[in-house]
Amino acid sequence: MRLTDEQLASFRRDGFYNVGRVFDEAELAEIGGEYDRLVTTDSQTLGNDRDGRYPYRAMMQFRSPVLRSYINHPALIELGLQLVGPDLRCWWDQGINKSPGAGSHIDWHQDNGYQSGSLPEYLTFWLALDDSDLENGGLLVVPGSQASGLRAHELRGVHWVISDIDESGADEPGAVSLEAKAGELLIFSSLLVHKTVGNHSADRQRRAWVIQYARGDASNAETGELYDNRAWVARAGQRVEEPWSERRFDLAHNALDEG
Repeated sequence: MRLTDEQLASFRRDGFYNVGRVFDEAELAEIGGEYDRLVTTDSQTLGNDRDGRYPYRAMMQFRSPVLRSYINHPALIELGLQLVGPDLRCWWDQGINKSPGAGSHIDWHQDNGYQSGSLPEYLTFWLALDDSDLENGGLLVVPGSQASGLRAHELRGVHWVISDIDESGADEPGAVSLEAKAGELLIFSSLLVHKTVGNHSADRQRRAWVIQYARGDASNAETGELYDNRAWVARAGQRVEEPWSERRFDLAHNALDEG
């Protein structure tokens, strides 16, 4: 799957695009089954007791051979090659289920803010496993905000959020709802300013699987360390058959990332 010139221009301008469905019903059912097995309140939760907690699970590719087989799915890799470059690593993946009544939100941030600027701009794929909108914990984004580069972030609780935005809950100027139907794939820049609201519905889940891809030569801008513990998914413009990395990823010390 490749973006047309018009779609690519829209993505470059706005920093996001809804590419529609890239998986068939059988694939979505397989992904959803593994997701539901792993993303439970018994594993890990985010949010707070006052507003309501919700299930979260980091790096599911290491917890499920089935899900690992999808991080180099041909449709995803074709998009990654077009938007990032010929050498791709899977930087991160995570499952977040804004369950009904979990009113906790994740405030305004850029995905790059979780690395303190140590990683170049990368690509976030946001797979909606349920319909997602502002009633059940969907996304708000600021179109074009990626063009201004990385803003300063600070740690609030377990989330890195943009530090010059107060905690009043007010929306950023120009923010729009980025809605998706179940099975649709949203793509956005890691520099796009966005937030997720709380789920205030009575019976609607908002399950999302987030998969992120970085350039193969991505390194820590502060230390120079190559991120060679991330799995190769494409090299020299070709999808790899089996994801692999030079170093083992230390799952025990990398349990939480952005939402």
